[in-house]
Amino acid sequence: MKKFIIRSYKFCFVSRGPGETGQARALAKFLSKKGGKILFCLHQEKNLFFLEDDKEFEIFLTPTPEKLKEIVEKKNPDFLLLFNSKMWNDNFKKECPFKRPKFVFCFDSNWLFNQKKYPLYDFVRWADKYFVLFPERIFKLGLKEFGGDFEIEKEMKEKLIPIGFIPSYLSLKKGRREKIRKELGIKKGEKLIFSYFSGFGAGYRDWALRNFIKAVDRLVEKEIKLKAVYIGPKIEVQKKWLITIEKISSKKYFEILASSDLVFMHQGMVTLAQAISCQIPVICNVSILKKELPKLHFWEVSPFKRIGVCEMFTKTTKIEKISKRIEEFLFNKKEIKKMKKKQKEVFERGEEKFFGELQKICES
Repeated sequence: MKKFIIRSYKFCFVSRGPGETGQARALAKFLSKKGGKILFCLHQEKNLFFLEDDKEFEIFLTPTPEKLKEIVEKKNPDFLLLFNSKMWNDNFKKECPFKRPKFVFCFDSNWLFNQKKYPLYDFVRWADKYFVLFPERIFKLGLKEFGGDFEIEKEMKEKLIPIGFIPSYLSLKKGRREKIRKELGIKKGEKLIFSYFSGFGAGYRDWALRNFIKAVDRLVEKEIKLKAVYIGPKIEVQKKWLITIEKISSKKYFEILASSDLVFMHQGMVTLAQAISCQIPVICNVSILKKELPKLHFWEVSPFKRIGVCEMFTKTTKIEKISKRIEEFLFNKKEIKKMKKKQKEVFERGEEKFFGELQKICES
């Protein structure tokens, strides 16, 4: 059996959008600390600011498979890690367009591995392994045979490995949390809500922002002391209680999220994973899509709702109901404790589980 020495390996990460960049960054940081050499390829230039704190990575822009080919053939990595498997065109998905690295892995936060059922979501077919970034308990709840909505190709089931959450950052220390809140201007006794509705990747959910603002306005009218951070594209809305941030690194994004009392978001799996990892109550506001699979976002978030690690509302949920639930997750100790307990039970560190799989692969 070969001995696994990580510093002898070079890893090439390829990320599609901002969510995938956050996931890839977390695993790349983990492997870098272990001694691995990291190449980081981004599809979009606008996502560069997510990595502005990560000087240990060699970063490249690869908007096309041809650009990725240049990097792979020049740098000769041992591992190619694709975040996610649905990137680029049909040709790329069917066949590797360059000299294939020794190992190719795909990382996904979805159940879309069935070309006949979900033709708009075909995936890279030439990977060795496909890692799903949920704990197995949640992954199973998404499958039809366990009461979920997704069906997976029979041959793919053997290649899919649920490994837990990535990112799976640990909670901030109390002192750091207090410092972040102070930097944001949060006074003693004030509650802080973290909000994110995409805008960099999956499509901006402006209606979810409007629902959120209306719901919080109701609480402010009751003289409840709170502030909310909004991260995303520039908006015209101005509220005394609303702090807006347009661009932010992945590191700072997590620090603010981890310093909050509640997360209010759309269906983004990376934000959800980070909230669960540091046990902060979450409300997801999801919608019917006009194209693709209309109920996709409901199907994706439902397993998390069913297991108790988040709340889920729709585009048409009454504002009074949303407002009431926000208030409960800020002040109702029983409801807060209940969700935190579930999050702690379900949470699994994906980076560590992947490292164990990597070790087995390299030593075999």
